[in-house]
Amino acid sequence: MDAVRLGDELDDYCTRCRLLTNHSAVAIVEDAVKKVRCRTCNHEHDYRQGQGGHKKKTTKASAYEQVLASVLAGKEKEVPVPAAPVRRRSRPALTPRRPMRPR
Repeated sequence: MDAVRLGDELDDYCTRCRLLTNHSAVAIVEDAVKKVRCRTCNHEHDYRQGQGGHKKKTTKASAYEQVLASVLAGKEKEVPVPAAPVRRRSRPALTPRRPMRPR
């Protein structure tokens, strides 16, 4: 691969956009890119070699499942007892309202 020159286009992770976007090389030291500028938002930051935006090791759902498993460990499963049907009282018939008088 050819050496990178100032202003050349690179793909890198932008810390402001939080995306992998096009960047321009801004600072180069001994053939190594040190700083880049995002072409989307013009934010200048250190060159990250496209690395960044790592996902969390545990998500909320998996953390919930882990806690739930530890709470339920050693307990027997409870079978839900069906509830008795709710008896509703019948509503009285609605009386018709008087029509509104025009003003």
